[in-house]
This record gives sequence, structure tokens and C-alpha cells, in this order.
Amino acid sequence: MNKSKQDKSRLVKSNERLDDLELDDLMIIQKENGYKFSTDSVLLSDFAKVKPSNFYVDLCSGSGVVAILVAHKNNAQNVLAVEIQQEMSEMAVRSVEYNDLSSRINVLNENLNKLPEILGYEKVDVITVNPPYNEVGETSSQNEIAIATHEICTNLSEICLTCSKILKYGGKVYMVHRADRLADILVELRKNKIEPKVLRFVYPKKDKQPNVVLIEAKKGAQSGLKFISPLILNNDDGSETDELKRIYNRKNNL
Repeated sequence: MNKSKQDKSRLVKSNERLDDLELDDLMIIQKENGYKFSTDSVLLSDFAKVKPSNFYVDLCSGSGVVAILVAHKNNAQNVLAVEIQQEMSEMAVRSVEYNDLSSRINVLNENLNKLPEILGYEKVDVITVNPPYNEVGETSSQNEIAIATHEICTNLSEICLTCSKILKYGGKVYMVHRADRLADILVELRKNKIEPKVLRFVYPKKDKQPNVVLIEAKKGAQSGLKFISPLILNNDDGSETDELKRIYNRKNNL
């Protein structure tokens, strides 16, 4: 039986808050003054496709928002969320418990480089990753937010190498990243025998340059890249597009 909201209130600490994920009463615990998930996490959770029987791993998991959304949307039963920051991973554990998903989602506080020795090689069916976007030279800080947004504890090369080691042949990676780093991403994926198969560019408005890209890549696949229709987030007047409302499952979206 699901715990009552009153019983679950103990899971939220005094310096934290509960945010509504706007999908079937799912909630996420976040720090009042710490790193908070962005729209990119929600876009990735909509883009990724996982079968209920898949062993699915979410890298750079942060608060666990992508793992929670993907698990719920796809009825995934065997999920591992990996986060290097201890406080973030502990908070993700409590979010998983709050949403009654502890039987389906495990949280691992570990450096992703150690996953091959922990999980074994070629054991994973699907990976999602919303990695730190920015290179280390763009910050000198090493606080929680900087680690989540800059390549301080890991980088694109390490992430792609780890994905290649733990993915089964034919397994898939779903990634969201900065559009202006696309060349680096494609090079690193191919270098690790993970072939980019689908790209979708994300535009803040239709007359702007894309700032985000969604990528689906497959280990061991033949070359051949498909571009799907651009995702535009806002109308000219600044309001959300119908597709963004659908992705967020806005309650007023008919």
C-alpha cells in the first residue's frame, strides 16, 4: 500500500522542497538553494524509449528526475540511477521512495568510470545521460551546481567510453547536450563504436539558433543518421508551444 503524503513528509528535509513533475502525482525533492533540474531533463525523458524488461541505466542522474520519469513512462522495472555527488544521490533515493518506486529504481553513488567493474561488461540495454555541458575552463568553482554543469568529475570522452563498455551490442544511448558541442559528441560516440542514429535539435523559438540537441545512438550499428522535426519550445509571444505542453503533461493541455 502506498504511504500517505503525511508519512512521506519525513523524506523532505528543512532545506529542501517538493516540486511537482506534472505527471500522475510524481514529485521530486530538490534543494531550495542547490542545483535544480532543467527542461532538458524533461525533454530527454520524453525522447528516450525503454522496454519494461530492459536493464536501464541513467548516468549523471543528479536528483534522479530522468530515471523517475523514464521508469514511470515506460513501465521500466530494472533501473539504476548513477550519481557521483553523495548529497544528490541521497536526495534521489528519497525521491524514489517518495514516488513508491524503490522496487524498480536503485540509486548508486559512484564514479561512472567504475561501472564496468561493478556491473560487468555489456550488461545494459539502454542508457540515458544528461551530462555536464560545459568544459572545465569555463569555471573555477567546484560546488554542487558547478559539478552538475561542468566537466569537473567526468567529461564527454569518459561518458562515451563507459557507455561503450557497459552497453550490450545493439544497446542504445539517449543523450541531451549543448547543440554547439555536437561535433565533439559525434566524434566521441563513433570512436567508441556507438553509432549516432537520430538527432533532434531544440530551438528556444523558431527564429533562434538551436541551443540543445537530443541524440539517439546504437552500439555496433551501421552508419545512417535520421533527423526528426525540430522541437520548438516557445511561440513568438513567449508562450509554450503545444508540443512542450504535451511533453510536460501540462494539466491545461487538451
